[in-house]
Amino acid sequence: MFLKVVEITLCALGLGVLAWSRRFSHGMRAAVALGILVLCAVFAQGEEKASAEQPDVVIFTAHYCGHCQRFKKEYLPQLKKQFAGQVRFVEYEITEPGVNVIFNDTLDEYGQTEKGVPALVVGKTVLMGYPPSIKTKGEDAINKAIKNKEKTFFGTKDFIAQCKLPVKKPSAEKPVTKKPSVTMDIPAEQPTPSPEESAAEAEKEPCETALPDGTSAAREMFNQITFVAIIAAGLIDGINPCAFAVIVFFVSFLAAYKYNRREIILVGSAYCASVFLAYVLIGLGLFNFVYAMRSFYYVMMGFKWLTIGLCALFFLLSLYDFIIYRLTQNHNKILLQLSKSNKEYIHKVMRVFLKDKQSSAWRLVLAAVCVGFVVSLVEAICTGQVYLPTIALILKEAGEHFWRAMAYLILYNLMFIVPLVVILVLSILGYESSTFNGFFKKHLGLTKLLLCLLFLGLLLLLIFNI
Repeated sequence: MFLKVVEITLCALGLGVLAWSRRFSHGMRAAVALGILVLCAVFAQGEEKASAEQPDVVIFTAHYCGHCQRFKKEYLPQLKKQFAGQVRFVEYEITEPGVNVIFNDTLDEYGQTEKGVPALVVGKTVLMGYPPSIKTKGEDAINKAIKNKEKTFFGTKDFIAQCKLPVKKPSAEKPVTKKPSVTMDIPAEQPTPSPEESAAEAEKEPCETALPDGTSAAREMFNQITFVAIIAAGLIDGINPCAFAVIVFFVSFLAAYKYNRREIILVGSAYCASVFLAYVLIGLGLFNFVYAMRSFYYVMMGFKWLTIGLCALFFLLSLYDFIIYRLTQNHNKILLQLSKSNKEYIHKVMRVFLKDKQSSAWRLVLAAVCVGFVVSLVEAICTGQVYLPTIALILKEAGEHFWRAMAYLILYNLMFIVPLVVILVLSILGYESSTFNGFFKKHLGLTKLLLCLLFLGLLLLLIFNI
């Protein structure tokens, strides 16, 4: 930049002299102009040389990677400010078409077999992971590259030209064939292919390719598994002993107090909507808290491992409940259910609000809404065993996409109230509460087995996507 300013200043002064000094002959003017051009060329060459000596800091990130987003938000601006004018920063999003080829070629050139993001490549150094690697070694690696004038290899020149990607490779020259001092071993330099071979190879490799090492396929598969897991979690949580016992009591309560069909429809619909809204608000509050903490690495790691630990504990307790119930057929001996005091409190709440039927429809609806909110808060002590790991899974899957997470949260709660809606519809059609109670007792063992499998599935998803 300084050389450019000097060059422009010299040219301006020279032109000013030529314009002012009419006493100069044409020969003198030509000589002065030639001298100015030579000086400008020298300065331009010096500037180009200085620019070429600047190392490239190549950064690979992915939009779905929480650590990548933290790196770009917390640390990258600091690096850019600290090394402004000393290096060139080149940023790549690996989900964009063709960038995976650059990502693979770059790390292959540095002999890196394990490939992950965020990744920072500068000079002879490759750093992967934030904060452990990039934050602790990034500045030293950049300073070393500046000091030793190290060249950074990244991408495939012909591929970048073919796909018209925005970044141009700084030099065809590759790093010297020796071990870098920080992390990677640089393999022996391969012979440079001819232009014809490069063009043929570029035609074989289309711009639209998958993420490196099957990441795209794996990501798509995980998306599908997560979607199914959220649906299954909501449905199974809706029929677990905590929620199902409350549903059966609610229906039997309406029948015992002689609610007619119209009143059952009003009260039941308001109750279902209230339960849905209450659980959405509970999940939204918890999710917002965790989402706000996502920038604090150790807080998030603590939450993730706490959730994994709880999942493992609930899996073992559900397995214990399944075995005990199969052996004794006594539902009082299972551990994961609402306590007797909580059940009695829920029954009391229903009696207080719904015992005296209101003649006014809106008062009846308001009473049902109050019952739904209070029951949901009490019931959440038990149903939260599934809800909390599901929220952790949603947080992992959604990453920085807040509204996608909200869609998953709403989907879970819609599935959660499906059993409640089904039983309400059946009761309107004339089925008695004793039928539901008998069904519940008959299939309690199956319910516990489903919960056991659900906790195991959530545990594996959380572990393999940590």
